[in-house]
Amino acid sequence: MATDELLKKDEVWLRITQLEYKMKDGMSKEEFEKEVRRIYIEETGEELPADMKVYSSNESNIIKSDYDGTAIYFENEEKGINQLYVVSQGSNDSGDWLYNAIGLFQGKDASQAMDVEIFLEEASDKFGVDEDVAIIGLGHSLANNNNLMSQVLNNHFDSVYGVNGAQINVYQLYTADAEFRQIVNQNFNLPRTDKNAIYTLSPHEFEQFAIEYIEEKIDTGSIYQLRSINDPLFALMENTRGFLTVPIDAKEGIVTNKNYAGLSPLFANLPDEEIAKWQTIFMPAADAYVTDGVDGALGVLEDMTGLKRTVFDDVSELQADFQKLMESETIDLDEYPAFMRGEMARSHALGQVGAKIPQAFDLLSKALTEFDHIKQFQRNIGPIIETVQGLNDSAEEVFGYLVEAGYIDEASKDNIVKELNGLTESLEILNDYEHLEDVYKEYPHLMRDGGSGLLGSDLAFLLLLIEHGEKLSGHWQALEKELQEVMSEIGHSHSIHELLNALNAENGVSYFNNEMILSTQHGGEEIRVNLSTTVEAYYNGLTIVEQQQEQVQAFVRLYENEIVEDVETRKKVLVQAFNDMESNPKGYQHLLNKSHAPVGSRMERIVVHDQIGGIALPEGPVWEAALVEQLEKQRTFLEKMREGIEEIFDEEYNVAAIFTLSG
Repeated sequence: MATDELLKKDEVWLRITQLEYKMKDGMSKEEFEKEVRRIYIEETGEELPADMKVYSSNESNIIKSDYDGTAIYFENEEKGINQLYVVSQGSNDSGDWLYNAIGLFQGKDASQAMDVEIFLEEASDKFGVDEDVAIIGLGHSLANNNNLMSQVLNNHFDSVYGVNGAQINVYQLYTADAEFRQIVNQNFNLPRTDKNAIYTLSPHEFEQFAIEYIEEKIDTGSIYQLRSINDPLFALMENTRGFLTVPIDAKEGIVTNKNYAGLSPLFANLPDEEIAKWQTIFMPAADAYVTDGVDGALGVLEDMTGLKRTVFDDVSELQADFQKLMESETIDLDEYPAFMRGEMARSHALGQVGAKIPQAFDLLSKALTEFDHIKQFQRNIGPIIETVQGLNDSAEEVFGYLVEAGYIDEASKDNIVKELNGLTESLEILNDYEHLEDVYKEYPHLMRDGGSGLLGSDLAFLLLLIEHGEKLSGHWQALEKELQEVMSEIGHSHSIHELLNALNAENGVSYFNNEMILSTQHGGEEIRVNLSTTVEAYYNGLTIVEQQQEQVQAFVRLYENEIVEDVETRKKVLVQAFNDMESNPKGYQHLLNKSHAPVGSRMERIVVHDQIGGIALPEGPVWEAALVEQLEKQRTFLEKMREGIEEIFDEEYNVAAIFTLSG
């Protein structure tokens, strides 16, 4: 086993971790290998010294969760290289985001973390690795949690590298690790039958107990994390109950955006009881997710809120159906006598109305059903109202901090607070509406009108819903407009890209779309070069020049064979014919008979003037040389471009080696 890990340099493993996301989007294994080798050359100035094999979770029929990842095996027996990298992928689709909520936040699911081990075993079998192979895990965001959890459960990684990662969740560890669960139950005297009892423990005490367990079970020194303090996930992980950061020095983050202070000071003031409340609210949905998957969780949320998951689609469909119902077919009255047109128009209209009555009743029934679902949701909207009210009550503090941190200005804060107040007001008005049927259920003796007042009650709620529904939409759109830019700025700090650039801010290297960009001062001006695309353009240009040279040579051969040689062949045929005529004049007597020569004339002798005319063919070597000269100018341009870049950047960035090895 080689002592040094091939991808140990920060820039190398970070860029390959970023690259792996493209595997989900359809990048081929061949292209992935080519890009890994390019990154290695750019960052080390050396060729990757090993054979490389790639295996993707897309090929697996064993993995059942939404886990995604790519395994890379490097081997060079002569140099002692025998390394297997598992690059787990962060959140990339709706399945991952639901897992974040249920697995990370609630701690109820660890299926993706468990599938890391399954994927590792499957990749090891595919590659045929031996027991001496070094196994290294790489991951960003959710993937870091998956790798760390897998390490605690199985301890198969020699090293784990994480960037802007989600941390270990103690509740998730309790769910996944039977040994840990047993020790916790014994130490804290928890009933084995109550799987939710852990949520009542003191978070700090529980977390400290879990850290001691983890440090006894694995070598936390083998875990290396790079984290941005500007990353919103950093703030969430360091200030939310249940999350553990190992090793302890991983709590120290890197400033990746000097314009902002990050969200940690804001999250530090988040009351633990609020987190615990939301864990309790969504506990039934989390349990259903573990048992019955996504449909189970959505079904429980539907029961909790009374709102069908399809209600918005159903309402939109109903609107379209009603619109279609109101449309009428026109009739051409010109084909009828004038005295009949009025009667025919009335008859046609009545016919259309009669034909649409069954459809109208059907749509009305569907509309009443959807209206009932909305009413049920309105009755159960309490937790949402509480959350919005809580945010509204702390709006000055929350958005005031964003002003202090430089994310927004005072005017933007005032607009956000105003729109949030309006949103809260409309939600409270809808929430406070009391349906007459609910009053009748509680006090049946009040129903003296036979229930005729129910229609008026529903109509009043419908009008209220229309009025405040429009207001809610307006407030929400205004909030989106105000927060869009700041949310984008905050979200960007979670990216690998921003952290990569921060690491290299002082040495003139930056990255865009996983491409290396060099910059330096030259002649008092800044020069920036995208080295990745420049090297690619250089070799693509050389390839084109070489292809064109081959085409020129092929055309020269074609010209010589099809034009020059053909002309010479035809000349030879003519000369042969001339010679034949001169040597055998009597053989051409028939030509004389067709002429105006006197009758009885005989062909005695033929003299041919054998001067053959025709076009003057250009000499091949002349225009071939002209074409070759043009191609050489193109080659010279490419070489001078390379030389110029090497002259400016080579001493510091070893650009010459990168050019040479990339070919």
